Amino acid sequence: MEEALLSYENARACAQQALQICLRGDLHDANALLLRTYTALRRLSGELSIVQHGTAQAPFTTRSFAEAQAWGWFEIASGIYQLQQNYPGASLVHFKKAWRIWRFWDTCTTEKQQQLEAARERIRASFWLGEAWSRTSSDRAARAAQAILNTALTTARRIGAHDILQETLQQQQLLPPAFPGTPAYKTAGPVSPYICQFMTP
Repeated sequence: MEEALLSYENARACAQQALQICLRGDLHDANALLLRTYTALRRLSGELSIVQHGTAQAPFTTRSFAEAQAWGWFEIASGIYQLQQNYPGASLVHFKKAWRIWRFWDTCTTEKQQQLEAARERIRASFWLGEAWSRTSSDRAARAAQAILNTALTTARRIGAHDILQETLQQQQLLPPAFPGTPAYKTAGPVSPYICQFMTP
């Protein structure tokens, strides 16, 4: 069990490193590290199993909190990798997975520290999920992004996750400009995270 824990911790650290490399724009190196991380996670736990099939909010179930941390960070890093390549549709898949991983622990664990971390990480996933929606050209992109981001902001204020918000804002400013015709598109000026539209001074 201790060996598996260390492996999950290593996988989480690799995913976090891949995220930072990706934000620097070194996509080749980031992709290589993500592939190694995914291979390690598959070796440890296989594919994540889904419980409550047929529901829109179906969570992914992980057997330990360390496993959730590793898979959660892997999915966030993978989603950011897709956004850096201007593939918001592909990024949605990863951010939704991260959200569902953390929803399971946010609602099912009785350990207060784990529950708080899960709630904070679900907020992080929501911030990225909303940004990804805002960069798609779907008819419901603006509505989906607004609903997700407003809910995440409310929850962040309630549990005091201001640091998660600030960190995500700094990271999202490093993304490439959104495509024309999407809610996040700006005709001029630097990249501004879509969530800024819903933040009160």
